[in-house]
Amino acid sequence: MGENKHIEELDAFAKKYIQEIEEEQPSLDFTSNLMNILAKEENVALYKATPLISKKAWGILLSILTISIFYVSKGASLSWVKMPKIKFDYFTKFQNFNFLEGITISNTVLYTCFFFTLMIFVQIYYLKNHFTRNLNM
Repeated sequence: MGENKHIEELDAFAKKYIQEIEEEQPSLDFTSNLMNILAKEENVALYKATPLISKKAWGILLSILTISIFYVSKGASLSWVKMPKIKFDYFTKFQNFNFLEGITISNTVLYTCFFFTLMIFVQIYYLKNHFTRNLNM
């Protein structure tokens, strides 16, 4: 019961306060002024996308990959790294391993899959540019 009395008091106070407030009329160019202010604020607070991996980090990764490929291609082995020998002969023991042998795909289906994959990459490129352009206005 005490809560209801408190709510009624707040309600009466709010009604009295609202009646005392004068009505204001906005100016004729209120909307355009507001949109100009919002446009200025949006330009200031733009979201700038930054890559997860910087160009310097990509360069380091590429150099490590290139060095490792050249090192392995020369046939050199590291004496301080002992790699365990893994036998993959258990794959040949499966009888049903060649279940994809009987499937044939026509050239038309192959070209269609290639074309759709290409179109997906093109769409990703254009959508990325579209959203980057719209977010950076």
